[in-house]
Amino acid sequence: MRIPRSVLVAAAALLVASGSSAQQDILDANADMNSDAAAVDPISAVPVGFFNMGRGRVVPITSSEYESIERGEWPNASEPGEELNPDVAAPAFGAAAVISEDEKNSVLNAHNTLRAKHGAPALTWNTEAAKYGDNWLQSCKFEHSFGKYGENLAAGHKDFPSTVQGWYNESKDYKFNDPGFFMRTFHFTQLVWKSSKTVGCAKKVCPTWTMYICEYDPPGNIASIDNSYFTKNVLPLGTKA
Repeated sequence: MRIPRSVLVAAAALLVASGSSAQQDILDANADMNSDAAAVDPISAVPVGFFNMGRGRVVPITSSEYESIERGEWPNASEPGEELNPDVAAPAFGAAAVISEDEKNSVLNAHNTLRAKHGAPALTWNTEAAKYGDNWLQSCKFEHSFGKYGENLAAGHKDFPSTVQGWYNESKDYKFNDPGFFMRTFHFTQLVWKSSKTVGCAKKVCPTWTMYICEYDPPGNIASIDNSYFTKNVLPLGTKA
């Protein structure tokens, strides 16, 4: 299946430069999971949500195409989830809730409390995104899904609030006077990305640890030469909505 130009790519140039490092980090994480002496310290996966590893390339997107996606429109792709990852079959979604109502409320509250600190509007729950993430976690592989959503992935935390807080803690390394995509802060930037409107999360108790995943729509971490998307969407602490 051909990948259309409307496919969204996070930090194309940066991921090209760091792709081998990103892949090695995933391999290291998987090796740790399969080791008898594996550590269970909380970790988060490297960002490959819009980088098609199987084809070994990234696909650029124009500003007008991203603006249409921000409005919920996916040009030239009736099934964007399949188009974004043509090498993986689309998941079969069930009707059951992915996590409990209490967990859903806790993950929304954790996100929205932190987003409010940066002038970002509250997220609402996305059931289909949660089911997508739940389907992806069933294999217990610590890897990103290459799907249509912005994606944060972590393992080893005790619950959703501590997971979200762990992602947010990367903010201490983010330089608002030099905005952009950085490997050490991409979870934070997706978390507070102003243009993201919905989130769906899931968890899976695996043999080594519990894995947590959150899927964001529209996705964040969109790079450009002037980093204007980061300037617009990742706002300093204390910004008012």
